[in-house]
Amino acid sequence: MDLIFPLLILFMIGLVFMSSRQRKKQEQQQQGIQSTLAVGDVVVMTSGISGTVVDVDDERTIDVEIAPEVVTTWLRAAVREKLVAEEAVVDPEDLEDLDALPESSVPTESTPVVEAPGTVETDTKDTPADTTDNVSSPRRS
Repeated sequence: MDLIFPLLILFMIGLVFMSSRQRKKQEQQQQGIQSTLAVGDVVVMTSGISGTVVDVDDERTIDVEIAPEVVTTWLRAAVREKLVAEEAVVDPEDLEDLDALPESSVPTESTPVVEAPGTVETDTKDTPADTTDNVSSPRRS
């Protein structure tokens, strides 16, 4: 019984230490994102607004284009995350060779094939032909 209280105190101190380390790592990651912003980066602000960085000359602020011809000035600290720039996204139509596709996107024998609605084919070899119209006749009482 005498050992439980000191162990509980050590456990609580460990939890506080671990949470502070995690918070510091997140803070460093956020500062790294904010310091490496460049023109053309697509960013999401803490308010949820997304746009493209058009000017990063000031060390405290950035200019973000949120719509065509609409440029706003934001503090760098307001940047929540940096998204992939539109130029870095590969359009599948631009790929000419199937070799350029990742292996996981090339169909194999074990890949299930899903038919589009309305194009379901039925196998009529094994099932007998149904001669009724599947319409029930009215019952007589």
